[in-house]
Amino acid sequence: MTGIDWTSILIIINNYLHDVATAVLLSSAVILFVLDRQAMRGGAEQSRALARAFPALTRFAWGAIVWIVVGGIPRTIFFSRYEWDPALVKGIVPALIVKHTLMVVAVVIGAIMWSRAAKRARAELAGGGE
Repeated sequence: MTGIDWTSILIIINNYLHDVATAVLLSSAVILFVLDRQAMRGGAEQSRALARAFPALTRFAWGAIVWIVVGGIPRTIFFSRYEWDPALVKGIVPALIVKHTLMVVAVVIGAIMWSRAAKRARAELAGGGE
């Protein structure tokens, strides 16, 4: 019996957490977007809710961005061995391409949603919101 391949285990966990970080980034953007839409349609209370949630959602988003960048380094280094080659052998390269394309699109859409909603949240915070 051979020993445990800790490198493979750590790379696979890293890749999974890298995907999770992308989901956290998009989810925080979606939450902020929803709160922003409520603030646009509602009154002062909805604007204050947006302003209250903005700092916490910003911390989640920055944490996700840091993990996406840091976790992306080993993912890039070991991409061929742990993602491309297995996808090639299994004949699922199109699925791998779709997955990574969707992740990039999610980050871009999240960034756009974030920048739009952040303007209103910052304005509320600057204007005396909670």
